[in-house]
Amino acid sequence: MKIGVNKTALAFVLTAVALAVPSVSWFIVGSREVATEATRLEEAPRRSAEVLAERLADRLGSRLETLREAESRRPFYHYQNLYHDPKGAYEGAAVIPSPLAQGPADPLVRAHFQIDAAGRLTLPTLNDELLDTASAEVEHAGRALQLELQPVAAACLEKLRSAQPSTSAAGTDETRMEVMSAAAYEQNLRASRLYASIKNGKPDERPATTKVGEVRVRVGPFHWHTVVIGGTDMLVALREVQARDGMLAQGFVIDEDAITELLRGAKFPTQFLPGPPSGATEAAVPIAPTVWHVSVFAGHAMAVARNTGREAQESFIESFTKGVIGAAAVGLCVVALVWWTDRLARQRSHFAAAAAHELRTPLTGLRMYAEMLAEGLGDPTRSKDYARRIAGEVERLGRVVANVLGFTRLERGTLRVRPEPGDLATVVRECIVRQQAALEAAGARVETALADDLSPVRFDRDAVAEILENLLDNAEKYSRTSANRAVRVTLARDGNTVVLAVSDHGPGVSAAIRRRLFRPFARGGDADSPVGLGLGLALVQALARAHDAKVGCDDAPGGGAVFTVKFPIK
Repeated sequence: MKIGVNKTALAFVLTAVALAVPSVSWFIVGSREVATEATRLEEAPRRSAEVLAERLADRLGSRLETLREAESRRPFYHYQNLYHDPKGAYEGAAVIPSPLAQGPADPLVRAHFQIDAAGRLTLPTLNDELLDTASAEVEHAGRALQLELQPVAAACLEKLRSAQPSTSAAGTDETRMEVMSAAAYEQNLRASRLYASIKNGKPDERPATTKVGEVRVRVGPFHWHTVVIGGTDMLVALREVQARDGMLAQGFVIDEDAITELLRGAKFPTQFLPGPPSGATEAAVPIAPTVWHVSVFAGHAMAVARNTGREAQESFIESFTKGVIGAAAVGLCVVALVWWTDRLARQRSHFAAAAAHELRTPLTGLRMYAEMLAEGLGDPTRSKDYARRIAGEVERLGRVVANVLGFTRLERGTLRVRPEPGDLATVVRECIVRQQAALEAAGARVETALADDLSPVRFDRDAVAEILENLLDNAEKYSRTSANRAVRVTLARDGNTVVLAVSDHGPGVSAAIRRRLFRPFARGGDADSPVGLGLGLALVQALARAHDAKVGCDDAPGGGAVFTVKFPIK
């Protein structure tokens, strides 16, 4: 027993170590890989948002810089509704509509405007002196926009007065001088009156254009500024124009909707916002001196990636748990196999010892009685008794051999019966008669109560005889220490079954032992119980099942145990 326990314990320890080492390694390595992958998944949208913010900021900055440079090259007089082109091919008085009179040509520009030194704001789309130069719809929209922009005129002038010198990114001065004749300058200064006189065909009303000399107008470049318009920060480009008659401020407002449309189609939601960037997914747009940035919102994508990483970790934990449980199950099966193999080894050892005892006992009796008869020893008048004892020992020896052969057939799956209709009571009586002498010689007394009017059942005569012989032998063995050695055999009908019962007055069978009583090599009682092979009841159950019968064990009414075999009536 100790060796078997040690083998099982050793197998358990080795299996546990063999499972623990790779499982711990798998968990450590797998956890790191999954954590790394989860971090990578979560960082991917953030890094993508950072790259996108930088790319969009550069793209938007380049677009705005191109627009600023183009507008900086625009002549200052384009910001009037009507103007005289000093480089025109015609001679004399002439005015034409400004290229900005129909509105901005660039979709990023919401409106162009001009502010005089007195703070009055005008739009090139409107003519305050001539009210019939634009359609009613354009006039209405222009007046609304003029009212919206007029409150910021003072702020724009203040920004120009406090601005740094007009230098480019390369450090060069971008201010230029526009030189025109004094006559051209005067025509631009009074373009609306000149347009009205030309249109009305009244040359006498045309302003004089005979001034000589030239006028130099200093035009600064546009610079970006943030101006609050209608309670909202807006991106505005402003430049200063120094003319003979005073300073002018010219500018244009960036259209927020156009910026939104320009940023549309990005991988993540994006906004163009004032102020410096404050996060990793924000990038400054290069439009100095003011500061705006592109903000990329990747929160949803990062949350999805975070959930994906969490699901990957949960999936790993689930796979790891299932793998460990599966490996543990296999390991337990290995331990159970070792335990079962060790148990079979112990059973074989016990079987060999029990078989030797079971064979040696009848052989000893046979030898003793045979020598007494051969040598004429003992009481000559008891020769027949000696011969009967020899026959009983031979029968006992044959039963041991029969049980061993029966168990061998059971293990090989070749145990067969041939049920045929017959009188079960007759077979039971014949079996009792054959064993009665041996039982009585062992000190047991057989009592019978066999019903004669039983319904016919199908059974195998040899199998029934073997069943009853094993039950009688079992009853005799376990009642040897009892005062009442009576063994009772009954045969009666119970519903749709015929019940064969064998009861004794022995110590009985405990409930714990009954669960394993019909297993091979299992024996009832304790260590002081009679030696046996532990095969008899296993064969009884196998033969009974071959008849579709049920075997049971219970406490006998007067003490002891009662074994029943219930044959179905067919």
